[in-house]
Amino acid sequence: MPLVSRHHVRFARLRFPFAVHVQALHGTASLRDANARREVRPGDPFVVHAFAHFDCDLPGTWQQPCAIVLTAVPDSDCPRLAGKPAERPWSRQFAGLVFSRPDTDWNAERLAAQWQVPARLVRARLFAEGEALHPLLREQRAAHALHALASAGALVPALDQLAAHAGLRSASALARGWHDWFGIDAARLLEDCRAGGRTLAPPPTWPALVQAA
Repeated sequence: MPLVSRHHVRFARLRFPFAVHVQALHGTASLRDANARREVRPGDPFVVHAFAHFDCDLPGTWQQPCAIVLTAVPDSDCPRLAGKPAERPWSRQFAGLVFSRPDTDWNAERLAAQWQVPARLVRARLFAEGEALHPLLREQRAAHALHALASAGALVPALDQLAAHAGLRSASALARGWHDWFGIDAARLLEDCRAGGRTLAPPPTWPALVQAA
């Protein structure tokens, strides 16, 4: 299922624990990361490398909507990553756990058990990479819900369904998360997606994530 914009929409500072193949079905999407800007048009996709913040502008209108598809792909599909060490490996690994088990009550003690280290070392590892556990958890649950919307089948899920599957308490919690983290108006996005044409898509899958050393 594509993400459809019938208004000018900006997704700000998106990031996922996997590389993302961005394909435009209609219109032109503008992607920006820390290094460059890229126009994505039908037939000319682009792969954003894993766990990198990027902005995405969809300048759609009711007459000429924009539609994009976000697909999780392995790191090997992003040539820019070839031969480079993973950035923020511990934070990315935690983000991958959130995507795999979003409804888990993640805290320092649970993550410490997962990594088999003391809880203080969990916090220290994330802090050394410029992250903190609970903000990263909230961000990645919001990202999980957005990716689930982009990966759903013919019917656009209700906001409360997306929230529940992402481990959030309510539709309002997800709406706040989308607004606070990515600048997204949840009601307008779902309205645009429902108004857009739908094609069946497979359920969301995520490639194997890089394990921290």
